[in-house]
Amino acid sequence: MKTLALRVDVDTLEGSLKGIPALLRLLDRHGMQASFFVSLGPDNSGKALRRIFRPGFLAKMRRTSATKLYGFKTMLYGTLLPAPIIHRKAAAALRSIQAEGHEVGLHAWDHVQYHDLLDRKSEAWLKAWFDQAHEAFYEVFGHPAEGAVSPAWRCNDTTLTLQEGRGLAYAGDCRGTAPFYPVVGGRTLETLQIPTTLPTLDELLGLEGRGPAEVNREVLGLIREDALNVYALHTEVEGGALAAAFDELLAAVRTEGVRVRTHADWLPELKAQNPPARPVSRRDIPGRAGWVSWGG
Repeated sequence: MKTLALRVDVDTLEGSLKGIPALLRLLDRHGMQASFFVSLGPDNSGKALRRIFRPGFLAKMRRTSATKLYGFKTMLYGTLLPAPIIHRKAAAALRSIQAEGHEVGLHAWDHVQYHDLLDRKSEAWLKAWFDQAHEAFYEVFGHPAEGAVSPAWRCNDTTLTLQEGRGLAYAGDCRGTAPFYPVVGGRTLETLQIPTTLPTLDELLGLEGRGPAEVNREVLGLIREDALNVYALHTEVEGGALAAAFDELLAAVRTEGVRVRTHADWLPELKAQNPPARPVSRRDIPGRAGWVSWGG
């Protein structure tokens, strides 16, 4: 049977205040549940412009019309406008995820700083980043996070080790093809990695002339029988300017009889398959500016 997990990344204040309610309405209309992973700290989206010299960044900005997707105001946060603390401005919207019966997990404290500066940051900085994120999550939801996914599918040995001490049921820090237990310094960690297996809308949109309909057909064609299928989306994109395209994808998923479930719901079966232990590597993938962590 074809089974699909929807991973919803919430990166920004705008994505929290507007994108979350829009996606909740959309998912309710299709009778589907998703796993939402929330960013809670400062929205420093404007600082993403320092990626301008990264190969492929400007091409992706043009190809996806990023300013239209994310909004002009969001693109100024952390530069010309102060960086708002997301969980202080959007607590009600964040709590609505859980209230509507969806899974909620942790995505980030400061999404942009982690994404851009991960390998330059000390272990102390990264520990403080995780501490602030988990403390804010507990403050908002009243319980610890059981699942966490890193910004931009980027991790390193330090973050994997720090995360191991959190007692998570699983993490999603990588792209890949199947669940696995990461190996760090010759030691197999106990936190199962559930990688994102399918390309995202913003990665494929505009590549070789693909429009939203072509992207949807391609994603549907990549969903495999009796395999891990994880599709990642963003409240800022699929809950915003490209909501209609995502609505059409969900309709097609339902028509084809694909079972949609959350990460938490699928987890016991994934663990029962005795996933292998594997090291985490890095690679470039089509449509994305910069490397991602890869495993499984």
